[in-house]
Formats: sequence, structure tokens, C-alpha cells
Amino acid sequence: MKSADANLKASRRENDSDPRRIDLSDMDPALALERPPERLIKHTLGPATVAVVWALAFPTIIEQVLQAVVGLTDTIVAGHIPGDASSRAAAGAAVGIMNYLQWFVGLMTSAFGVGATAIVARSIGAARPRVARRVAGTSVGGGFIVSAVLALLLFIFARQVVWVLGLHDLAALYGRQYLRIMVVTIALQTIGQLGMACMRGAGDTVRPMLITGGVTIINVLTSSSLTFGWFGLPAWGIQGNALGTMVAFFCGGIATLVVLMRGMGKLKINFRHLRPVPHVVMRVLRIGVPSWLEGMLLWSGQILIVIFIIARNDAALGLSGVTMAAHNAVLRIESIAFLPGFGFGIAAAALVGQYLGAGRADQARRAAIISLKMAFWTMTVAAVPMVLFPHRLLAWMVDSPPVVDVGVWPMVLAGLAQPGFAIAIVMGSGLKGAGETIWPMISTIVGMFLVRVPIMVFFLWLFHHLGRSGQGLIAVWLGIFVDLNFRALINGWVFFRGRWQTKIV
Repeated sequence: MKSADANLKASRRENDSDPRRIDLSDMDPALALERPPERLIKHTLGPATVAVVWALAFPTIIEQVLQAVVGLTDTIVAGHIPGDASSRAAAGAAVGIMNYLQWFVGLMTSAFGVGATAIVARSIGAARPRVARRVAGTSVGGGFIVSAVLALLLFIFARQVVWVLGLHDLAALYGRQYLRIMVVTIALQTIGQLGMACMRGAGDTVRPMLITGGVTIINVLTSSSLTFGWFGLPAWGIQGNALGTMVAFFCGGIATLVVLMRGMGKLKINFRHLRPVPHVVMRVLRIGVPSWLEGMLLWSGQILIVIFIIARNDAALGLSGVTMAAHNAVLRIESIAFLPGFGFGIAAAALVGQYLGAGRADQARRAAIISLKMAFWTMTVAAVPMVLFPHRLLAWMVDSPPVVDVGVWPMVLAGLAQPGFAIAIVMGSGLKGAGETIWPMISTIVGMFLVRVPIMVFFLWLFHHLGRSGQGLIAVWLGIFVDLNFRALINGWVFFRGRWQTKIV
């Protein structure tokens, strides 16, 4: 018997060290959910409390706010470039479109991130670190390949992409200049995003926060300096803005790789783990693809709004780029309110996955509810200035009176949407942490195409017949307001129904 045990241990050591072999027992879904010995559970996870949620969420909230600062910096810098109000509006519109493209690139690899987060969290909760390492490495490696191909295509077809997205004249020129610089670091930006998602799944939210903090500081310094010519550097305008962002994300991707390779947190991967393993990829994508489809449909609806509604609104106003600049400014200010909610959502996803992995469904439910309450009140309080002081916030973002005038009522509606958005975020994240990605996808699809779009079309028709065609952006945000509250109802209902507690990943 002792000899058999010794052979089994030797076999496992060989599988763990040989890059050509994988411990298939560790990768079997049924065995991955096997409940570990009780002594491991006691030492790994305590009960869900406010302190536990806050300890995990606080670094993530700081990280999310820092990510928002990166976008805010790019928008503010673009909104204050040398020139007149029309050139600043064009720069703001170009940066806004680039934000949608960065979102698209992130979505193309999001299936790896969502699937890896859920499986890594379960594996850590079940005391199976080898599964976590293999899944994390495969996800990062697979995402790198996808994003590298996408970056090449965007660089080659930059002119066509900018034209399709509705930018014209000076805004189109700014957009092409920004895009061809931005794509250089897309692959490393993806490594950063996926690597940090795996860290969070393992319960490490401090190091992603520190990496994001470094990215933010570098972006603020380099983007501003290269745009305005500070510290003796050349003043490159919108190209300097893009170059500063490129440098920041390059550093973030390298830092993420260093943390993972050196095992500074709860995960340590080697270069051999970065080789995508087909059956591991399939296991990750089985969980992540519904979330990817959800995000792609949401992005498609948003970009169609930008192309067909926001561009037409500019035509009605007789101004180029104003509505897109206003829409982007509202989104950037809104992100300050909702990103803390995403922080609590990430905490909910990680804790739900870990508690389920440890066989403690009651604590998984409790952790999600605590996260929900904290997100609801945080986002509600953060939304108050958006409702009371929309003019001041918009003027701070973009030095262009036409942009401020167009964005005032959309800003108010964005603030009023935050309480419902908090429920949608945290309940959806809790479900995804359990591996239940179908229902959040359904709520997004129905909300976008059967709620948001019909409401926008109705108000566009109404404003047109009232002789107020230039208020199309208000119609857009009325649709968003109703959609976010609809998703809150659906995600909340599915979560409290409780079937996610028996989900197998």
C-alpha cells in the first residue's frame, strides 16, 4: 500500500513538472468539484461578513476607480487640446470612439477572463492550486493570441474602421492617429486584464490594484506631457495622448506577467502554462462564452446607437462631434459612480465561487447579499452630484459650451440610473461567479434589444414630431435608464431563486 502511494505521488510530481503532460485527474470537472477534507475548509474560508467582503472589495474598488482615472485623463486631455471649441469637440469625439474600440478588444478575450475567474475561484476554494495554475496560464496565453491577431487587423484597416464608426473630417483624422498608436499594446493590455482577473479569482485583489495604480500614474504623466509639451517634451496633441496611454498599458502588461511568473500572490505560473491546452480552453469557454456573447450584443447595440443616433443628432444640431463628445463625457463621469459597484461585483463573484468550491452555498449567498447592499448605497451616494451639478461636471470634462449643453439631461438620467445599476451589476456578477452565465446574458440581450432600443426609437419619434430633433442623446439615455432597471429585476429574481447554488462548472 505504501509503495502504491509513493508511486502516485511520484506520478503527480512528474505531471506537475513536465510541460508536455497534464494531470488529467485535476482537470476532470467532477473531481475539480470534489469537496476537500474538512480541515482544509476550516483553514481556508471563514464565514461571509462585511469585513470579509470589504477586505476583498476595497482594493478592487480602488483599482476600478484608478481605471476610470485613465479614461478620464484621456478625455480631459483631449477636451483641452490647443485650438477652438470645435477642435476640442472633434478630439473628444475621437477619444470616445477609441474607448468603444478598446471595449471591443477587451470583449474579444472576455470569455477567457470570466471562465478563468470562476474556475480559479472554485479551485482555490477546493484547495486545488494546480488546476488554478493551468487554467490561468491557458487563459492568458489564449487571450494573447486572439488580441494580437485583432490588433494587426485594426492597424491595417484603421481608416475603414474610423469611417464605419461615423467619424468625419477632423474627428476622423484624430481617430486614425489615435487608433494606429493604441493597437500597438493591445496584446499586452489583454495580458494585464486576464492575468489580473485570475488573481482576483484566487482572492488576490491587492496586486491588481497596485498594478493599475502604476498604469494610472504613468498615463497621467505621459499623456499630459506628450499632448501639451510639458517638461521639454514635444507637444504632439492627440497623438501624444494616445502614445502616453500606450506606454502605460505596456508597463501594466509587463508588471502583470512578472507578478504571475514570480508567484508573488496566490498564483504562480510558468511559461509552459501559457501554452493553450485544448480541453482546458473548452472548459473555460464553456463558462465564458455566454458572458462574451452578452458583452458583444451589448457592445453591438451601443455602437449602433453611436453610428445611427448620435451621428444624426449632430446633423440636426449642425455641429460635428459634439454629441459623441457629450456622450463620452457623461459615460466617463458616470464611471466614477458605477465602478465601485463593479468592485463589489468582483468581490461577490470571487467569494461566491470560492464558497461554492468549499461546499458552503449558504455563505456564498450571504457574501453576494452583503456585496449588493454595499454597492447599492455607494453608487447611490456617488450619483448625487450627477443629478445636482451636471453643468459643472461636464464643463470640467470638456471645454466646449455646445458639448455641455447637449450633455446636461443625459447626465441627470445617468445619475438616476445608478441604484438599479448597482443591483444589476452585483447580482449578475454573483451569478457569473457561480458559473451561471446564461441568465445574465439573457437579461442583457432582452434589455438591450427589446427594452432599450424600442424606448429610444419612441422618444426619437416623439422629439422629432415636437420639433426637437437635436435632443436625440436624451432619448438614448432614457432607454439606458429603463434598460438598467429591467436588468436589475431579472438578475435579482434569478439570484434569489437560488438554482445557481447547484451549478456545476
